[in-house]
Amino acid sequence: MNQRNLRIYSFLLFGLLLIVACTRLDDLDDLKVVNYDAEFAIPLFSGSASFQDVLESFDEETFLTILPDGLIQINYSGNVVSQSSDDIFDLLADYNGLPIPVIDTMMGVAFDLPNNIDIDIAILKTGLIDWGYQIEHEGPLEVTVTIPNLIKDGEVFTTTKSHVAGLLASIHPLVDISEYTLLPTNDSIFIRYQAFRPNDGFADTLTNFFLRFQDLKASYIEGYLGTEVYELPRDTIEIDFFENWTRGEVTFEDPKLRLQVDNGFGFPVRSQANVLSILTADGDSLGLESEFIEDGIDFDFPALNEVGEIKTTNFIFDKDNSNIKEILSANPVSVDYDFDAIPNPDNDTSIRGFMTDTSTFKVQVEVELPIHGTAKDFVARDTFSVDFGEYDKVDYAEFKLIADNGIPVAVNLQAYFADGAGQILDSLFVPAGNVLEAAPVDGDGEVMSRTETVTFSTINSTRFEQVKAAKNIYIQAVFSTTNEGTVPVKIYSTQNVDFRMGMKIGVTE
Repeated sequence: MNQRNLRIYSFLLFGLLLIVACTRLDDLDDLKVVNYDAEFAIPLFSGSASFQDVLESFDEETFLTILPDGLIQINYSGNVVSQSSDDIFDLLADYNGLPIPVIDTMMGVAFDLPNNIDIDIAILKTGLIDWGYQIEHEGPLEVTVTIPNLIKDGEVFTTTKSHVAGLLASIHPLVDISEYTLLPTNDSIFIRYQAFRPNDGFADTLTNFFLRFQDLKASYIEGYLGTEVYELPRDTIEIDFFENWTRGEVTFEDPKLRLQVDNGFGFPVRSQANVLSILTADGDSLGLESEFIEDGIDFDFPALNEVGEIKTTNFIFDKDNSNIKEILSANPVSVDYDFDAIPNPDNDTSIRGFMTDTSTFKVQVEVELPIHGTAKDFVARDTFSVDFGEYDKVDYAEFKLIADNGIPVAVNLQAYFADGAGQILDSLFVPAGNVLEAAPVDGDGEVMSRTETVTFSTINSTRFEQVKAAKNIYIQAVFSTTNEGTVPVKIYSTQNVDFRMGMKIGVTE
């Protein structure tokens, strides 16, 4: 049996009963008939099924939740979409390989970053530095280069190099500045050098001095980190509840769309919804409407003293703050969404935040459908394969289904026998069988008592001869909740239906 049939609760129950009845016809070969015109009563199937039982098989994005009061909820989850610091942590890249001219013994180099970013602290994960200059005077020289804004273990970066007499130019080899902390001063990095002539004790100056950073990457950055939008991947949630829908109405009393955000970036972030729409079985696209779509949702974030922590925000679009009840009553088949994240959305530069090289921003969207609602003439169809070709001694077959129902859903079932070309040969029930009467409910949608339905279907030899060519059975089931879908009902994990099915056949030797 196709596994996706399990995802539609009533299809599993009644389709399974029908297929069991059909496949157990194989038992005719084992009856050892000794009398002509014999009649046999054969128990085919008995058991019990709950709504929870028949909703157990889902794909990996779909699962069941039993709410604290026992109400069943179907959850459809999208993929986790994320933005990591790897995608945005190249803030220092503009300074890599860029020669910085040093025109004085003490000078500040502007540390300007795009998007109005203002860095207070940057702990370097990797970094190299080198410099070069020319010496215009003969004689030995000692050159000390200091960068007051680079500190490690409480010590300012400084290095000294001695030059022998007659050396006119020098290129200093690369120096590793990994794990140094960069502390810009008024958006500047200061560079100082001292050229000392040991022979006469005088200071000197250098010409064509340049300094260059290489492979600058940070493990931690603190400050005002701009407003550049963080783009997240687009995603779709498939809702297979309506996969076999053909017509009818289903409403959910309290559907929800949950947005869960895990944020490891230490600054304010607000959502920007580019797309958030429901695609229906009719091919329509219905947009979710809410003030939180227009204004955005502010997500929690770790404070400066909470580096490494993840703050989780759960925001729910429900019937009180959006039109989700209306659009999820239009037979949805998927949710299409595309969210971006806007850092520092209020442009408040007084808020100093942080990010690390392991910071992540993750978003997951989930549709929650508590099974509390109505169904009216909800029609679903599916197909099962059969083969009656070997049975040529059946005078008639009478099926009897007894269902004791504690679930507030009624089902009217019809099965059509079709040949390999899809041509309808006959139907199982004449007219369509009311397989289940819905259990009655009170004004709150709670089941008050169970109800029993007995259904017969007889196929005589003439009809059986006609359906022997069948290769498929097309099942059409029409579902309605109690009182023909006029009263919202609640489906609990404790509700079940008990059923027994037997077959009486007549055979001729």
